[in-house]
Amino acid sequence: MTFIPPLALTLIELIVRAVSPKASRVVHLVFVALLTALVALQFVKGSFAASTPALAVALAIGLLVAVGFWKTAGVRSFMTVLTPASFLFLALFIFASPVSDVIVPSAEGSSNSGSSYQPGNATPVVLVIYDEFPAAMLMDKNTDINAARFPAFAGLGETSTWYKNNTTVSDGTFSAVPAILTGFVPVDKRVASMNTIAPRHSIYTMLAASHRVGNVEAITHVCPPAICEPEPAGDTKTRLTALYDDLTVVAERAVLPKQMADKLPAVNSGYGDFGPGSASAADKSTQMKVNDPKARFSASPPIAEINGATFNNDRLRVAARMQRSINGAGKPPLYVIHMLIPHIPWRFTPSGEQYALGEGWAPGMKDEVWTDGAYLTNLALQRATLQAEFGDKILAGIIAKMKQAGIWDSSLMIVTADHGVSFRPGASRRPVTEDNLPELANTPLFVKYPGQTKGVVNTQPTRSVDIAPTVAQVTKSGDGWKFDGIPLNAKHTLTKVAVRNARIKTKVFGDWADVIRRRDQLVQDWTTTFPGGQEGLLRLGPNQNLIGRQISSLPATATSASGVITYPNNYSKIDRSSGVLQIYMVGSLAGLAAQAPLAASVDGKIVAVGESFETPTGLQFGIILPPASLSGTHAHVQLFAVSGGSTLAPLASAGR
Repeated sequence: MTFIPPLALTLIELIVRAVSPKASRVVHLVFVALLTALVALQFVKGSFAASTPALAVALAIGLLVAVGFWKTAGVRSFMTVLTPASFLFLALFIFASPVSDVIVPSAEGSSNSGSSYQPGNATPVVLVIYDEFPAAMLMDKNTDINAARFPAFAGLGETSTWYKNNTTVSDGTFSAVPAILTGFVPVDKRVASMNTIAPRHSIYTMLAASHRVGNVEAITHVCPPAICEPEPAGDTKTRLTALYDDLTVVAERAVLPKQMADKLPAVNSGYGDFGPGSASAADKSTQMKVNDPKARFSASPPIAEINGATFNNDRLRVAARMQRSINGAGKPPLYVIHMLIPHIPWRFTPSGEQYALGEGWAPGMKDEVWTDGAYLTNLALQRATLQAEFGDKILAGIIAKMKQAGIWDSSLMIVTADHGVSFRPGASRRPVTEDNLPELANTPLFVKYPGQTKGVVNTQPTRSVDIAPTVAQVTKSGDGWKFDGIPLNAKHTLTKVAVRNARIKTKVFGDWADVIRRRDQLVQDWTTTFPGGQEGLLRLGPNQNLIGRQISSLPATATSASGVITYPNNYSKIDRSSGVLQIYMVGSLAGLAAQAPLAASVDGKIVAVGESFETPTGLQFGIILPPASLSGTHAHVQLFAVSGGSTLAPLASAGR
């Protein structure tokens, strides 16, 4: 941004000057006007709800400055004096801003020599960290583990200690994961150093001398380079293309007027791939391909290329390789696997296939705040839970590999999550607030101690910073180290929950007993919406009595309304071994109102129902189809408007 745009504009002027010096001066004035308007837009866009008047005022200011530049030597001199400002800002960004730790990392993390690492005993340690996973999602109406949806977690609970009321210390991965790995509570002000500079005290430095370290940190960099070799970042062209695509969306959101920016993809819900494709785009299903067919979790299909999920999927492929490489050879292992599951964007089926996304990752969410409509928040909860079920399958594979490697009985296995996520209509999805504290704070925590064979439910007020001290205690390492947490099997007497809001960098507090009480109420709300096991999870929307009925047995009517199903080719040819299964029927509508009842059929039978909803680009629909309904090699899917509770009016169809 500092060098390329000015060089490009200068090159244009030089080319014009070669033809006509007079014309080049006009071009220069046009550039001055446009660049000044761009700067002025940042000051005026907040005063207008619509884009047109904001753009008009900004252009008027740009023209005035250009005229002043043309007629007044003082204006030209002033702008000449401003020329070094870009380079000064660049230097401050690199050397004096919080990102300086990324661009010019300190040597602190790599300064430890191997001889300084603390040795431990021969206990294998396996730490699995999920991302954006509220503990309430695991529970049934009795607040026990929902074994029908999460059999691996239920099985783990039978042979481990479930710290049911555990809480995180941060709502953001960049501080929550380091807190797990180090045992230290993040500070309120600046947390960059916890993420980008490997701390001297962590479970890595604790066990590097006695264990062989296998590490997957999807986002953070707590493990020192001397212990963990960084993963290859991919070829330069791929990385720069992805960087350009993401920064284009970021820049447009920062620069454009609000009305125009609201139509762009969100940039604060994920870590990359901000433009996941839209319903108005051409069908891109033919562009999907298997990237590295060996990159798959045990008993799962390959992690396919899906629009809008490259960033997360690349990191999942690394985690998949780690899962499949678990073994018992040599030194006892320390395996750390942090994966972006069930983190947004939600696109996995419980079996591990993926579906292409529609318009945006989560319709109904704007700047991390949910719409007031219950259907869209429940649709998001449904998709997130389906993806969490895939996380359960991954866990089953990890446990199977540990048993196969002969390290299960003697291991210390810890399964947790960095933080939760909220699905409250009209409320914040992720930045923690007093309202969403139960689902943001309460995270899963299961610990299978060496030799443990019987399940225990521990209801003490444990915290994520208690994990590292527990590793130190069990492995008899880290002598003399001080932690903010205490071992999990110690007595815990905290009465307050404190979770750092990563956006405003201050803590949100709550009474611990009240947070757990509200968590239990949240579980009742979620299990009322999606009762029972898998069948209950696949029912959302009005007229659920239609599910299972043949469309030929229902009354029909004509309608002037219409719709388009996105990704129609994904129904014409179904190959589950490819890793793609389009259970998310999405598309656009015309001629209907928002919240109009809808029904979806596969091969002549109603399999799901839903509602229409408004988005910044128009009326849309999104309905989850049961994976079992797409069991063949192709399917004929249809969308209907429903009136009178049972009368169907055809809107769109796809497949064959």
